[in-house]
Amino acid sequence: MNHLNPIKDSVAVCGAYCEKTHAHTATKASLGNQISEFFSKLFSTVDFPARWHCGTWTDFHGWLYIISDLSIWAAYFAIPFLLLKLVRRRKDLPFPKIFLLFVAFILLCGLTHLIDAGIFWWPAYRFSALVRFITGIISIFSVYALYRIVPLAVNIRTVKDLEYEMEKRREVEDKLAASEFLLSEAGRISRVGGWETELPGNKRTWSNTVYDIFELPYDTDMSTYKVSDYFFGENLTIAQQALDDAINNNIKWDNELQIRTAKGNIVWIRSTGEPVQDDNGNVIKLRGIFMDIDRYKQNELALNKSLELTTLNNQQLKNFTHILSHNIRNHASNMALISSLVDEEKLDDNNKELFEKMNNVSAALNDTLEHLSEAIRIKDTVIQSEVLNIRKEVDKVLDIFQSDLNFNNAKVSVQLDVETISFPRIYLESILTNLVSNAIKYRNPQVPLHIDIKTYKNSSLETVLACADNGLGIDLRLHGNKIFGLYKTFHDRKDAHGVGLFLVKTQVESQGGQIEVESKPGIGSTFKIIL
Repeated sequence: MNHLNPIKDSVAVCGAYCEKTHAHTATKASLGNQISEFFSKLFSTVDFPARWHCGTWTDFHGWLYIISDLSIWAAYFAIPFLLLKLVRRRKDLPFPKIFLLFVAFILLCGLTHLIDAGIFWWPAYRFSALVRFITGIISIFSVYALYRIVPLAVNIRTVKDLEYEMEKRREVEDKLAASEFLLSEAGRISRVGGWETELPGNKRTWSNTVYDIFELPYDTDMSTYKVSDYFFGENLTIAQQALDDAINNNIKWDNELQIRTAKGNIVWIRSTGEPVQDDNGNVIKLRGIFMDIDRYKQNELALNKSLELTTLNNQQLKNFTHILSHNIRNHASNMALISSLVDEEKLDDNNKELFEKMNNVSAALNDTLEHLSEAIRIKDTVIQSEVLNIRKEVDKVLDIFQSDLNFNNAKVSVQLDVETISFPRIYLESILTNLVSNAIKYRNPQVPLHIDIKTYKNSSLETVLACADNGLGIDLRLHGNKIFGLYKTFHDRKDAHGVGLFLVKTQVESQGGQIEVESKPGIGSTFKIIL
């Protein structure tokens, strides 16, 4: 039989089959017999003609149908293999079972098209119906499964979302890389490196800077590391004790130690570390830093040595000053005593004049030694501070000078924003006495004297005691660097000795304070004592 050409008697053949079928259905069997007959003749073709023999098929029409079915079958069979390959290579694909269900669905769909093309020669309509039934069931399951995952699939990020996230992640990674580089460079430049040791097992992780401090290659096997290889003597004892306390008692440490590097150099380091515990309170890690402080430690040791030497020299100088002051005062006192025993009436005029000059020199020498002794006593003596009411101390000093103030028609204003301070009483009385005395002594005769005493808090919240006057003032451009010097005077007065401001500055600085001055000739002066 030639299937390349239409069969001219195909209508008659198909009609004969139809008559036989009508005759068979006239004696219709029960449903059970129909099912039994269906499966017993599943692959039988005796009851059906080939499709070529049923209908009027032209070559073009028939082969167009066959080629279309075969093309669909080929595509349906190729797609599942590609999906299976994708699922096997991408283990992270979402909903992998759906992929497998679709593989079965597509294979069965393709199989129906393959059978449909084969029916042109092999009319296994019963087998075709069974395959279509199975395909229908798988299709329904596929639709149901797809319906179940649609809400989840909708929430899956799109490619655009993933690209955006990847871009953001790339930016974060770039920033982290830049930060890591800066951190690494900062550690390298500052010679600070981090380390971590996992317990048990002593698995160690060091940063490159730690290797540099210990002068070790970066590929050194740290499993062979021993504390005793680099720490020595008392340093080894301290380092080992720190590790034991951290592991057994969960104690942090921060020690300055010396190590002997792999190249034999002795280097000062700062070792800081702490234990890391698990949820049960067991120490599972130690982590910390090593800092190369050799340069700073060497400078510190040199500075301490220099400070010890300076302290020793100052002590020797102080002892020498005390001895010198004591001995000179003895000689000056003896000279004054001898001078008092001389009867001036028995001296001639020349000797009498010379003796008067010697007496004046002796008195001046005694005054100088007394002033020097007072300055030394202030620097050497520690006087305890006490809480003082400033107004009481100011009133006490003003009472002393009340007659002088009245005589000069002086006006005194007192404004105390701060009422109490902690300061030695004897020093505060001396300071106020000297400042008020100088204001009276160096008053401007052309204007009434005005003295302004006040206390307040400056911008640094320090207590300031200020005493201002409208007296003669001082040219600070000429005398600013020597205004508090001993025996420095700035006005032509016989009673000016240049001692008061020197003692004020000495007393203020002995208590950790400082003194400042603002002054203009003809305008007046303001002394600010920062307590």
